[in-house]
Amino acid sequence: MLKRLFPFAVVSVFLAGCATAPLPDRGSRVPSQSRVEAPAPSTGRYQPPEIIAYREPVTPSYTRPAPGRAVWALMARARQQEQAGDLMAAAGSLERALRIEPKNPVLWNRLAHVRFEQKQYALAASLAAKSNAFAAQDQALRADNNALIGRAR
Repeated sequence: MLKRLFPFAVVSVFLAGCATAPLPDRGSRVPSQSRVEAPAPSTGRYQPPEIIAYREPVTPSYTRPAPGRAVWALMARARQQEQAGDLMAAAGSLERALRIEPKNPVLWNRLAHVRFEQKQYALAASLAAKSNAFAAQDQALRADNNALIGRAR
């Protein structure tokens, strides 16, 4: 009979070693790592919590980030192609640059000028209007776009 109870005794001793520690009393101090301190109640009037809102960095809105190196290279290539009279290749280079930076208003403006030179006046006006949408406070670019729209119409 003792041989039959031996396995149960071994399992009982093993499980007794796996017992958890007793929970601390309410009055005892718990380490600060596992306890969140509640804010102390105020004795005065209600003070709403301070809310820190996100604010944009203070920079003039008319400045735009400089284009990346690939876009600079494509703009230079488009300028060379335009001066050589290859307007289709210039338009292709500018469209490729626009796939890299689709919100660059200068690229939209340059493409509008190329389309105007190709006598695609409606498309040139549309592209200049899109450049205006991204130009923000850049008054010189907006004036050039508006002049191009006026000539295209």
